[in-house]
Amino acid sequence: MHEINANHSSLQMKLIKKYLKFKLMEDKVKFKDHGNERKHIYDLITRSVLHGESHSALIIGPRGCGKTTLLNSVLHQVSKEADLVSDAIVIKLNGLIHQDDKVALKAITAQMQLENAVGDRVFGTFAENLSFLLSCLMSGVDRRCKSMVFILEQFDMFCHSARTQTLLYNLFDITHSKQAPMCVLGVTNRIDVMELLEKRVKSRFSHRHIFIFPNEEGDGCEAKSPLTNYKEMLVHCLSMPLALGRRKETPRVRKGRKSTASMEEKMDIDITYSEYSIPDQVLIKCRTDIKQFQYLESGFLEDWNSHIQSLADDQKVLDSLEKLCYYTVNEQIFKDILFQTVSKLSPSKPYIDAIELSNTIENTVSPEQRVKLLQSLSILELSLVIAMVHGLEIFDGQPMNFEMVLHRYTKFANTNSSNQSVPRPVVLKAFEHLQQLEIIMPSKGADHSVSDANTSRVQKEYKLYTLAAPIHDIKEALKSYKALPTEINHWFNNSID
Repeated sequence: MHEINANHSSLQMKLIKKYLKFKLMEDKVKFKDHGNERKHIYDLITRSVLHGESHSALIIGPRGCGKTTLLNSVLHQVSKEADLVSDAIVIKLNGLIHQDDKVALKAITAQMQLENAVGDRVFGTFAENLSFLLSCLMSGVDRRCKSMVFILEQFDMFCHSARTQTLLYNLFDITHSKQAPMCVLGVTNRIDVMELLEKRVKSRFSHRHIFIFPNEEGDGCEAKSPLTNYKEMLVHCLSMPLALGRRKETPRVRKGRKSTASMEEKMDIDITYSEYSIPDQVLIKCRTDIKQFQYLESGFLEDWNSHIQSLADDQKVLDSLEKLCYYTVNEQIFKDILFQTVSKLSPSKPYIDAIELSNTIENTVSPEQRVKLLQSLSILELSLVIAMVHGLEIFDGQPMNFEMVLHRYTKFANTNSSNQSVPRPVVLKAFEHLQQLEIIMPSKGADHSVSDANTSRVQKEYKLYTLAAPIHDIKEALKSYKALPTEINHWFNNSID
């Protein structure tokens, strides 16, 4: 009996892990908030698909705020109201991949499924090739062309050369001259992207900008705090739809197949409209049948959801989430953290530990990045940092110049025969690299009477600097620094002489 219960709980845990992993990594369709922006994009796409209008717009917002998810959500909604397969074509290009116009044309041809029509034809210009592709899409008595929706991810990458701006020029020219019903939507995180466009491209763009900013108020609601947003996201991403679970009571045998069919229909309806469920098209994309989750029990799911709610109210988790708010607004980073946490679940460890989740978040925030930066330094650069730490202690926190740091480093190098002597220009170059990384910062002198003109004439060896990296971060970097010589570690921990 004990083995049966163990196997049963193992199956429950396995199914929950699988469902949550799909939800965290594959669900790029469900989108919440930003109702006004969503309605704006929905209107642009439906006008192009249903009424044959041409439009262009830029969707601007920081990385991870949900720009692509918003577009996928709108396209999913439009697909329910119109036949996107026969009435329109959705073409997705990425600036990181399709920077060259030839590569972009091949991708456009493939997504239009016109490889056979093009064949071995040779075109003089990009515009001729694109106009031929449009003519191939024309059908019917009135020779009307299908509506097209172009989604240009990493839009700013299309703007870095004149060759790739040829693509933008021709797409915007079609929307401007109304050769064919087309909606061009650019997605970027650069707010100054318009300054990168050529004049000919600007003249054909509609100058319609849609800004997506996290924690922004809208729809008549007050703006949410970043902490509230992350807390809601934690509950939303880790909660399970109760409609998936089946009751322990078995249906009556008399009704037979009809009752089973009606129950399946009811389950499908509940799952479709559940707040925590995965859309059907995501499961189809992952080649996963929803019926495999029918072995989940409602009681088990209710316990799981109450556990997630208590986790979101835990003070340690809230403190870690607050730190994460100051570090990033990228929701994908938070989803990666949750994915790591879910992956560690097992039948022997069926619930998420608040301390473990808190530690995972802590390891993601900024101090860890400063430690990684210090660990990326060379042995010479790290030695100069240690020399500066000792010098600041000797001189009671007063700023130091290169000559003072060099003196401390030379004194250490001379007492350790294992260290190779390094030429002075090389040490100076390493010191300048520390300044570029902002590990050391130029000091603002207490004597404000000295003008900037006078300080700029000071030789670089005698300019004063102070250490910007915290001491505890340097300690953490030295603890896990790979192949760190023992002498340097001993020098840092030893008393100052």
